[in-house]
Amino acid sequence: MNIFRKWEEFPVGPSGAVSGLHVSLNRKGEILIGARTFRKFGEPEQVLLLFDRRLKTIGIVPTTAKATNCYPLIEKKNGGHRVIRANLFCRHYGILTDHTIVFNTAEIDEDGVLILNLNEYRYVVRPSRLERLPATAVPRA
Repeated sequence: MNIFRKWEEFPVGPSGAVSGLHVSLNRKGEILIGARTFRKFGEPEQVLLLFDRRLKTIGIVPTTAKATNCYPLIEKKNGGHRVIRANLFCRHYGILTDHTIVFNTAEIDEDGVLILNLNEYRYVVRPSRLERLPATAVPRA
């Protein structure tokens, strides 16, 4: 084996996200929760948003409380997915993206918290936008 090579294993298989839970974040600060993930999450009407600065992780907690910091899960017409309009949350914590990202390791922990690791994601873009991604995002051959 050549000692100068620094191989990286590609973490996503051909079927999509590694965890099987589909959650994405777009440039407007909207968190989209896929229909299957929404069902596994217990189909809450509203959630609390948490952030762990040290681990760069978003936590989403289902709630029934009517607190001022609860976010509704907005039902979209064309499917069973839900959207959280989290732009204030994202701006407050400096979570910015120019393109939609999908979380590779989204999981629901034993306490029922949907965990989104900002260190483990992939871009989701249409082919026409690939050339606009930063050079580090799409390596050229």
